[in-house]
Amino acid sequence: MTIDTGGAVVADGEVATQRVRLSRAAVDRLAAVAAVASPADQLLTCTPAPPGAGRLGGAPVTPPAEATVDDVLERAGLLAAGAPTAAARAVLTTWHAPSLAVDLEVLVDLARGRARVRSHHRCLGDRVACLSTADGASLELAWSPVGRWRAELARAAHVDLDTLRTAPAFEPTPDVVETPWDLLLATGEAVRAGRPDLVDRMVTDHPATTLAGHRPDLLDDAGLDDVRRWHEQLESTSRGRLHAALTGRGSRGGVAGVVEWVLLPDGWCSLTPVIRDGWEMVRLQRVGPRDLPRALARLAAGLAA
Repeated sequence: MTIDTGGAVVADGEVATQRVRLSRAAVDRLAAVAAVASPADQLLTCTPAPPGAGRLGGAPVTPPAEATVDDVLERAGLLAAGAPTAAARAVLTTWHAPSLAVDLEVLVDLARGRARVRSHHRCLGDRVACLSTADGASLELAWSPVGRWRAELARAAHVDLDTLRTAPAFEPTPDVVETPWDLLLATGEAVRAGRPDLVDRMVTDHPATTLAGHRPDLLDDAGLDDVRRWHEQLESTSRGRLHAALTGRGSRGGVAGVVEWVLLPDGWCSLTPVIRDGWEMVRLQRVGPRDLPRALARLAAGLAA
């Protein structure tokens, strides 16, 4: 990637990303002509969410008749005289033999239902291919030079906060909070069960274990009232999740890493396991779409180690 291990951009491509909307039938047809497995098979392994679910993939469409699929692919520059174009062959090669792969899933509770967006990214050399959907019927196929990959990853994490389902009263949390994993899990269960008394008891049983501040290296002990409120809000006001799994070919074989975010009424918050003084903790840190490629770049850097 063109982002170093610290998350700084060291180069960027000048060529624009190519992007086309296709039906499942069109993607399957392109793969069949090229005699390879359809990329849609991998993307759509799970049951799709209800329609009307977000930007990537668009609104549901009726699959075109088979006779018109070739015309659609020709207009998209992916088929010519019944054969895959050079662009199509590059996309399919990148998809089926990547050096890096990122599988993204974003679930968001909207005012009008739940959105589920899946976006799979494949990188090989200086090329990236992406296939995304929000409803399982309409797919978005994109390809670009690797220098544009960070923009594609950030795009997948963009959510319009004004469209979220209304949340209870919410007070912004500090930029960084570190708290015990077991406390986070237990208070979440208590909130879901409607047992605020158990939340109080569990927080009281974990004094001086939660830290907060503006930076991970500048954290102070948090008061019990603040800890209780943060834990309750994390469960009661969260409006979405982001899961990004990275795999790749490294010097030690296949390597995998995961990025997990939770969506609060005022934006994304990353959840990162950390060890502090021998304790298993989770660090909750405010992040935005541009932080996603940085987090994945740090994971990818381990492939070369």
